[in-house]
Amino acid sequence: MNISIESRDWRQVYGFLPDWAIVNMIKERVIGLNPLGKNWEENMGPVSVDFHLGERILIPKHQDWKVINVRYGVKLEDHDEIKLQPGQDMYMKAEHFIIAEVREKLSLPTDVIGFVEGKSSLARLGLVVHLTAGRFDPGWDGTPVLEFKNNSKSDLAVPYGWPICAFTFYRMMARVDYPYSTRGKYTGFEGIHSLVHREPENKEGHANS
Repeated sequence: MNISIESRDWRQVYGFLPDWAIVNMIKERVIGLNPLGKNWEENMGPVSVDFHLGERILIPKHQDWKVINVRYGVKLEDHDEIKLQPGQDMYMKAEHFIIAEVREKLSLPTDVIGFVEGKSSLARLGLVVHLTAGRFDPGWDGTPVLEFKNNSKSDLAVPYGWPICAFTFYRMMARVDYPYSTRGKYTGFEGIHSLVHREPENKEGHANS
């Protein structure tokens, strides 16, 4: 006998969430995801949901002489900023690195971790999505910002709204005491450039330890 998605209880599931649990948690707004595409359920993978290329893109300005000291970080002015519109493409030169946001806003409960993964078809073109830091902690609330590297010898063009990555979700057996929204350095930050200088070690004066 087939059991409908709606009749199964995601509250009994721990670990990596299957497709039906993700669907129910999004519909019940336990996992916040906005906007949702017209056919978002049909386009889901067995354990993941696609996110799409968003509007804001930062391209680090190339300066041969410049050294970035992580104690002081970078500023928005150290990047060229591009705002994509529907119908426009993100162009990546060969072997270049850029920062870009996705179209969706994501919010997580205090017992769910999100993990971002690249798309295989893009990887086969040489595009590496999210070079590191692929974990989104419980209590995350914001628009995910990703790092991209074009490892190919050819320039690439990716249109606004293209499926650029996929998120999987892991439900823990207990809630965290200090969700990301209470301690995360990007909480409430409207920009998309690095805030490496806000690391706790830097504030405490132990950056060289």
